[in-house]
Amino acid sequence: MEPKVIPESTIPPLRERALADRVADHIVEAIAGQKLAPGQKLVETELAESLGVSRVPVREAMRILASQGIVVPKPRRGMHVANFDKAWGVQLHDARVAVERLAARLVAEKLKTDPHPLELLSDRILEIEHEAHHPRNGWYGIHRADTAFHQTVFDIAGSPLLSTLWSAIQRHVLIMFAIETDRDDNYERIIPEHHRYVEVLQSGDLDLLDAEIETHVAGARMYRKLSEK
Repeated sequence: MEPKVIPESTIPPLRERALADRVADHIVEAIAGQKLAPGQKLVETELAESLGVSRVPVREAMRILASQGIVVPKPRRGMHVANFDKAWGVQLHDARVAVERLAARLVAEKLKTDPHPLELLSDRILEIEHEAHHPRNGWYGIHRADTAFHQTVFDIAGSPLLSTLWSAIQRHVLIMFAIETDRDDNYERIIPEHHRYVEVLQSGDLDLLDAEIETHVAGARMYRKLSEK
């Protein structure tokens, strides 16, 4: 039996999905920058006009963000920004520590025989340093560079499963970064944190690596303290 041939016309154009992803990123940037507040209703027509696109990619972006829990549907009331509360912060911390420990262990094992991935991580740290020293976009540019560093960790790990899990929480992490650094102007403090992360990866000490990731991913503990004030 010959395999079924799928007509080309049934495959959605890549450019539309790519645009929807960019729209989703703009919405997340607005949430991180406090231009969209937790619980705020999102109106497709307003977002489309603001971003200079049609409603189609905005609607698809909403579906993407709803699947990730960043926006939530309310019956007969449309889409709203999720409430990023204390419980969310703690759960995000725990999920991120768990998945990043698994990825970091794979990276540490690879570095024992191939040190070349260190160059990729060094490049990401240089990007963090550049954003920290020249904060044209404030913390947001630094946060983007920070998430790019961690994306590289997952890329080096080479696990499709772990990369999928990271992709599911990556936008949440960006929002958490914004919450952590609200009213903080010490842009350069995160640079030594990332150098330390790489040093521990190089050491190959898995117990030390587990502890370092718990320290590095400290957002929920900080957020818990802020929430309790």
